[in-house]
Amino acid sequence: MKKIAIVIADLELGGGQRVAINLANALAKNNQVTLVIFKNDDIHYKTPGKLVDLNCPEKAGLIGKAINVFKRANKLRKLIKQEQFDCVYSFMETANFPTAMVFKNAALSVHCNPKEYSFFESLLVKMTYSRVKNIIAVSEDVANILRADYSLTNVSRIYNPVDVDDINAQVDKPYQHPKPYIVALGRFHEVKRYDLLIDAYAKSKMSVDCDLIIVGDGELRSELETQVKTLELKDKVHFAGTQSNPFPYLAGAKFLALSSRTEAFPMVLIEALAIQCPIVATDCPTGPREIVHHGENGLLVENENSQAFSEALDKLFYDAALLKTFRNNAIPSIQHLTGEVIAKEWLAL
Repeated sequence: MKKIAIVIADLELGGGQRVAINLANALAKNNQVTLVIFKNDDIHYKTPGKLVDLNCPEKAGLIGKAINVFKRANKLRKLIKQEQFDCVYSFMETANFPTAMVFKNAALSVHCNPKEYSFFESLLVKMTYSRVKNIIAVSEDVANILRADYSLTNVSRIYNPVDVDDINAQVDKPYQHPKPYIVALGRFHEVKRYDLLIDAYAKSKMSVDCDLIIVGDGELRSELETQVKTLELKDKVHFAGTQSNPFPYLAGAKFLALSSRTEAFPMVLIEALAIQCPIVATDCPTGPREIVHHGENGLLVENENSQAFSEALDKLFYDAALLKTFRNNAIPSIQHLTGEVIAKEWLAL
């Protein structure tokens, strides 16, 4: 039995947080796991084992952020010295930077496309990531970018784990809607390209027979609502807001649409497949092509191509046999991502 710390900034609703909890649950079956966070606002997930809040929330501004990295590192150093952990795993840059500063044997998990780093993040990556034993990329594409752009030689790839049984247990019953619908899920940020999805849906034939439900919220909501109104789709495109449990929406949908300009290893794709929900996704960098096997469990579409996306929506919606094939192939396509398998890969480090 090992004494393991999993460090993450917070446990708010989010993909990286779900990954950390999934890994913690898998590791806690045979190890002593401690979740270490920097703020305890809006804790969404039930944690296995011990939870330690270092009470060091984020700060605004570049100087505030820089000071906060050192403050978090100092608090984390004291905890690691006190607890004498065998393994320290951190998730996402807000936890990775202070962890790298104080524990050279740590494993840092990178959950975004490094091409999207800010100048400040890029600088800290160059200063800290070569110090630690292991950098864990969530996809092969992310790993290759870290090696090429940052000359890192300590990079491995471990995919995100998924708990199929837990996800299906949260479904209870599929979301009920008056018409057939497809679903999109995530924050309203420009990188998600919901504007492209709405445009592709507006041009599709399926918009006559099928609604679009978008689960999520964010700073672009008013712009997207204006787009929907302009395209005269108010009765067809529905904004469901942020949902603490989005899985019933996935379970009731014909399929999931992901229109992102860039990703890392999108958890929503894995979770959709866990509920046997097929996928239409942009073949964007990075991640989707390592989850969606074109023609087997979903369709991949040229990135940022609205017309191609529209055609893919029609193809899958009107082909019942193809939909059935994708549903049947969904769970087998993610068997290599179970918590037990992924936990062994982390422990092997």
